[in-house]
Amino acid sequence: MVRIGPLSLRMTETWKYALIGGLASLPFTIGLYWLSGMGNEFSLNMVFFGGLLAGYLASVAATATNSSSVGFRAGVVGGLPGLWLLVDLLEAAIAWASPLWFRVAAVSMLAVGFTAVLLGFAGLVGLLGAKVGGWLAKKTGAHRTPPIGN
Repeated sequence: MVRIGPLSLRMTETWKYALIGGLASLPFTIGLYWLSGMGNEFSLNMVFFGGLLAGYLASVAATATNSSSVGFRAGVVGGLPGLWLLVDLLEAAIAWASPLWFRVAAVSMLAVGFTAVLLGFAGLVGLLGAKVGGWLAKKTGAHRTPPIGN
């Protein structure tokens, strides 16, 4: 349980490992985007490795976590810098020669669609990384069997 002032938040094991993997990939994802000239090229390579880390840690912990959901969530967290590309969409919408109501509606629909596709694809990349991380944990012998309780 995490306490923030008067609020207390309960973080599940799934989110714990997903945040570790996703947050670990953020600086590298941002760095690759910055090195590309901050244009329209966004790489999800580091999101894969963030998912790999999350899947490995979840498999080593041998709790009731599902590596698929850990990896997908890590991918979504790691893919958040891709939302910076929405700025280009807003800049293009300003230049459209159309009524204001149309621009607002079109940009809203495009932004929602783009966000869903970006974060969905980033989640899938993280999920693939988590599957590899879980496999790696089993191959290196770090995977422990979960304790049996009554």
